[in-house]
This record gives sequence, C-alpha cells and structure tokens, in this order.
Amino acid sequence: MVDFADIRAEGATFVMLELARRKVHPIDDASNTIHTNRIGLYCETINIQTAKTTMPFEVPFSGLISGESTTMVMDAGMARKTVQLSGFLTDQTIHKRSGSGAVKQAKMTSYEVAQLLHSYVDSSFLQQDQNPSKLIILMPSRVDDNFDVRTGHENTPHDELPLIPFNFANRIYDVPDWSIGETKGTFDAITSASQEIKGIEGFITDVGTDLSGASIPTINFNLSFVQASTAVSDFINTTF
Repeated sequence: MVDFADIRAEGATFVMLELARRKVHPIDDASNTIHTNRIGLYCETINIQTAKTTMPFEVPFSGLISGESTTMVMDAGMARKTVQLSGFLTDQTIHKRSGSGAVKQAKMTSYEVAQLLHSYVDSSFLQQDQNPSKLIILMPSRVDDNFDVRTGHENTPHDELPLIPFNFANRIYDVPDWSIGETKGTFDAITSASQEIKGIEGFITDVGTDLSGASIPTINFNLSFVQASTAVSDFINTTF
C-alpha cells in the first residue's frame, strides 16, 4: 500500500492535474512515474460542491382537497459537481512524455508553471499534451469497497493510512446489482506510486494566478474544475 510518506518520498503532491495524453495513450513501463504528464498543486483550500438538479412542480388543486398545497419533485438523477482549489505554485520539475518517446524533465520556475497552466486552460481537448482532463486528489482511507475496515488499519493514524483518489462514486456495498457504470473498484487503495489513478475526469473552467511581491517567488493560484464525461474527446483523440 502507498501512504502519505511514500508520496512525500517520491517528491509528489497530493493534488495533481493530469494531461489527456496519459490516459489516451498510457505507457505502462518503468519510465512512467507519478509525475509523468502531471502538474502538482500545493493547495491550501479545496472546496467540493455537488449540486443536485431536480424539477419540482406544484400539484394542481391539491390545496382544495387537503387544505394544504403539495409540491412534487422529479429526480432525474442529475447533478453538477465542481471542485474549487486555491493554493500556491513553486518551482517544479515537469515530466513530459509524448507518445513512446523518452521522458523529458525540466525544472520550471513558479512563473513558468503559472504560464503553463494558463496556456493549457486556453487549449482544447484536441491537444492531448495541453489538455488537463483529470484532477487527482489523494486522501487517506480506512474503509474498503465493502464497508469493511482495511486489514490492520483500525487505529492507523491518517498520515499512515492507504491512499485513494477522491471521486463521486459509491462503494460496491451500496450499489444495486442492476446498476451499470464505473462505480466498482474505485475505492481500491493505491499500491504503487507509479500506477494509474482514477481521479475526477472533466475540465478546468477558469484559473487565476496572483503575482504578489509579498509571496514571490511562490505564486498564489485559484482554479475551478468541473466533473464531466470525456467520452467524445477520448474517442476523437484515440481514433485520430
């Protein structure tokens, strides 16, 4: 299992943006690390919001019969899920890999990382090496997919617990047999710092950076990420 100490030992952060290149054309070999085609973010606040979309309607004449009007609601199973991040950027070694070529490493200044983020948000899903399509937020986990406490972790401190990525899925224990989708297996603990991580797929709606004399050379940032299906863009990138 991988815990916070393992991630720190790798020099990684617990919040990362992943480029579409890593998912569309994954390369499973020793050259791929937790850093490859990812940008680490140092976050001070993470605000996660789930807004359920319902369609309420008033029942005609219900007040005439009972003396109290009634409102009914249609639950269409829709929700908008957003994540807002704020924190700071520092100098960071970026690990880029395009196709099956060698990994290129370059230590960029905090200013360059900020410029990189802005240029990536300004791109589209057709640019695999410029499109941040996944947000990874690693968190400690004590309970597995079946609502059982992970073996040997009944009283383990948070910073020594196995890590899982935050997601909006449910544990298998809560999922009915007839349910379809990618819910199952999302609560498996990360076993290697270099393995693929599910995370939250979607897109960045906006990013802001603040170059303030008081904080330089670190640069404050804020970022909004919306969970969304990337099936169409994945199909286009894979096919063409």
